[in-house]
Amino acid sequence: MDTPVTIPPLSRREFLKKTSAAVAGSMAAAGCAGHTPAITPAHPGEPTPHRTLFTNGQLLSLPQGRITPGWSLLVEAGHIAWAGPGTPFSGLEARHIDLKGAYLLPGLMDAHCHMTLPSAASFSPLLGLATWRQLRKNFENQLASGVTRVRDMGAMPPVLGTLVRQVEKGQLAGPDVITCNAIFNVDGGHPDISPSDVSWVAAFGSLFTGAPTVSFKEGELASAFGANCRNADFVKITLDNTSLIAGKPFINRYSDPELATIFRLARDAGKPVAGHAMSRYGVSRALAHPIHSLEHTVSDGPLDEATLKAMADNKVSVVPTTILANLYTLLDLAEPLPKGLLSRRALLEAPIREAYLAAVTEDDVEPAIHENNLAMLEAMQKHPFSELYTRGDYTFNPHLFFPILTHGQKNLMRMKEAGIRIGCGTDAGVPLNYHGAIVRELQCMARLGFTNTEALTCATVNNAHILGVENEAGTLTPGKRADFITMAENPLQDLAALNDLTLIVKNGTVYEKT
Repeated sequence: MDTPVTIPPLSRREFLKKTSAAVAGSMAAAGCAGHTPAITPAHPGEPTPHRTLFTNGQLLSLPQGRITPGWSLLVEAGHIAWAGPGTPFSGLEARHIDLKGAYLLPGLMDAHCHMTLPSAASFSPLLGLATWRQLRKNFENQLASGVTRVRDMGAMPPVLGTLVRQVEKGQLAGPDVITCNAIFNVDGGHPDISPSDVSWVAAFGSLFTGAPTVSFKEGELASAFGANCRNADFVKITLDNTSLIAGKPFINRYSDPELATIFRLARDAGKPVAGHAMSRYGVSRALAHPIHSLEHTVSDGPLDEATLKAMADNKVSVVPTTILANLYTLLDLAEPLPKGLLSRRALLEAPIREAYLAAVTEDDVEPAIHENNLAMLEAMQKHPFSELYTRGDYTFNPHLFFPILTHGQKNLMRMKEAGIRIGCGTDAGVPLNYHGAIVRELQCMARLGFTNTEALTCATVNNAHILGVENEAGTLTPGKRADFITMAENPLQDLAALNDLTLIVKNGTVYEKT
């Protein structure tokens, strides 16, 4: 049931003006100084004990939604050696941590994000230092939100590799990363812009940082695939035929033979394929091949029963990233919304988004980047969509996101009812979408019709299967990695309980927020 909400009295223009002023003040105060880490090991500089006994927790079993009090976990060398009620290890030589009745969940997973994207609407040389700080903050904020693993859906591979190595060496607190390297796409395809489109500085910089998209040209498919697939865990492609960029008339897409070749190469390399598909066109193309997962919410119309059955029969998973409907369904742009797009759900999402944006601090995002995003929203209000692309303002088209709250919501619930595995991902890294937003995504899913138990199952048990780590993550059973979180309140009753974590454990190391 929708909860009644009140629209804030500020107009967007007033909101932008007030927020921009606050951002400018925080930028002046922060300067180029380093930031305070969002999360650090509880005992920095000390080695993690070989054996730790966690006692007196309340285990939340998923997908059952069952609570078992008095639960203990014995962790040895980063893995769960024993799990059960009570404390049967009297006199055991180990570090003891009393959970004091806190609720106990497996570490959450973000199955769709971009760890080396700074969530900025555009790039300029003035954002260089802020961008590097933000990329480190991406890792910290993900772990601080209880996310112990992520699936990166398109990165600047050299930069991602540097940050992942820092995490492995204990120089940076962050989740483990499963990666596709860069998005593999035909030249001129999604995500619709290249570094050279942004600026010559971005194009020059990409020679050293890499780009989040590898675009192949005619005759280059196999060699480009091999280079990008090397050391990747999976392959990411895009399947839609419409641009997400406001005012861009078209995008290129794979030919049928090229798409068949991509899936053949992926099969030969033993790599699953994930496909961006917000449209029925994209889903139809994907289902002609052994697609592993479909990304985003299909929202351009109702899915038919044959498509749902094919998805279920082929064991295709879906990561809906419903948070995009909250962030991008802007109600007050210069151009009128197409007839039929505005829904009651969109009106209810608006104040939730505005309250979030008003509450953003430099703990969430570098102030210069937030100011950059607010300027994007201002430009979107000033100019017609048809002019934005030609002006060089590469912004999203909100008209493509409104249907997530109508057709998309209905499609998603029908997928769930059909037994299709649904995961949980934030798409963090794209403009306005700051890392550490897993709770907001879970809450969005709940507002679209998932129970809290179902949403949490998507972020744990289901995501473990989608990421291919079900043998070592997703549940707190012996033999799996010691990745878990605790909280004082019950998230089955209120997902906001996840905003106040009392303990974050990754690979047996205990972290605390700073």
